[in-house]
Amino acid sequence: MTTPTKGKKIALRGLTPEQETEARACLALHGFEVTASLACADTLVVGSGDSSQAIELARKSKLPVTPYGEFVASIECSGPTALPGELPRRTAVEVKADSVRILDQELPRANSTSPLVPPAEAFFHLCLDAGFMQTARAVAMGVRNRFPVMLEGETCASKTISIRWLARLLGQPVIRLNLNGQSDASELVGRYVPGVATRENEAGLLAEVGDRRNGKGSARTPANLMTSAGRWSKWEPGITSQTEASWHFREGCVPEAMRRGHWVICDELNLAEPQVVERLNPALEHPATLVLSEGDGTTFGPGGTVPVARGFHLLATMNPAEYAGRSVLSPAFRDRWSVWHQAEAPGEVEYTAMLHCLVFGEQPEFAFRGVRYYSPATKPVHPELGAIEGIREMLRRLALFHCSVCRAAGMGGTAPSLGRGRRERYVFTRRTLLICLELLARARKENPEVPAGAQLRQAIEDAYLARLRDRADRKAAETLLRAEGLGDL
Repeated sequence: MTTPTKGKKIALRGLTPEQETEARACLALHGFEVTASLACADTLVVGSGDSSQAIELARKSKLPVTPYGEFVASIECSGPTALPGELPRRTAVEVKADSVRILDQELPRANSTSPLVPPAEAFFHLCLDAGFMQTARAVAMGVRNRFPVMLEGETCASKTISIRWLARLLGQPVIRLNLNGQSDASELVGRYVPGVATRENEAGLLAEVGDRRNGKGSARTPANLMTSAGRWSKWEPGITSQTEASWHFREGCVPEAMRRGHWVICDELNLAEPQVVERLNPALEHPATLVLSEGDGTTFGPGGTVPVARGFHLLATMNPAEYAGRSVLSPAFRDRWSVWHQAEAPGEVEYTAMLHCLVFGEQPEFAFRGVRYYSPATKPVHPELGAIEGIREMLRRLALFHCSVCRAAGMGGTAPSLGRGRRERYVFTRRTLLICLELLARARKENPEVPAGAQLRQAIEDAYLARLRDRADRKAAETLLRAEGLGDL
């Protein structure tokens, strides 16, 4: 027999309903995850009921098996002594007129009316589970202490949306920049762009151009005249209109945010070249500074010509360096990100909670640092699905299938069994689940007389199986469907 290790996925078999409720609460309290699938589990915990078949399968798979009594004893000896029911309960999010609290982090609201504040409709599907809230808390902690924040994690680990959601609650304007291999430093700090100078706003320029036409002035060529405003101007003989062609320096998103007190999200940071993103080094210091050496030399920060607005903040997201096309960041650059949070990818529990939130409006409870947090029920996105008989079991099986197909696709660091011959792996995320549920909801509205099981099977076909190119991959996915009881719907 073996004692489960913290962080592993636990399967429960042969427990009474009371024991299973207690076991699930203890697991959540101590950082474990409950899974209904033996294929996804790292340890099997068995009670006094009949679990011989599960034990047999576990032994064939070399899966550790632990009796329920031994499991409880090991839990009680390796963590908080308070029972889950004795933990204080508190709302996970508290929004006041002048502040917002995220778990144990409270920070003031900006209450800006800028169109750069993310809209409320972008977060209709949010499930405030433990992983999402801990990521949002890391962002809140960084903002509260004026630290740069880096969120690292797999695709669809709620990195960017947690930042934008918090910005929405605070009324904080956000500039989002998607970086890639073709990005250059000018996108961050600025560049010279063509424009037009008029006689009214460029009197000095036109006087100098007139001097050049009359043979006066300096020896500079007319094609490269620098105005007093720091703009390169091009003069061409024969221009008699009220305008002259000109170039002017347009500040990038970082200096603009420094002036106005905006947040800057650098998405997919490690897709850009290291020498590009390291242009941000001065802005990552405390206090932040920046010199626009690419332009007229404007200096931001203490002792400079432009003070940095209080609300300015740099945040970034990135996938692990093992992802294709990602650059390896230098230790010095990584060290400048004072808050570096590992956003965990969702599992079966999180996917099930998300589906319940979409259908019933239920938000999950979770324990964090000795407090049990909860969120009030929200308005369900697909309430019509709640009337389907056995819908909760269908949603649980759908979440299990989603986890299985993600694992088969090689997500989470496992070796892929789907698409092994492909250069690009298949990707299944929360978005895939959202699409599947939306297809089911639309089918129910249009044809309520058709059995819901058949409609769910068709939604899975359209959202999941249609992505698979090879016949062998489709057969493997159908095997996963049957394993989770969805193949014969």
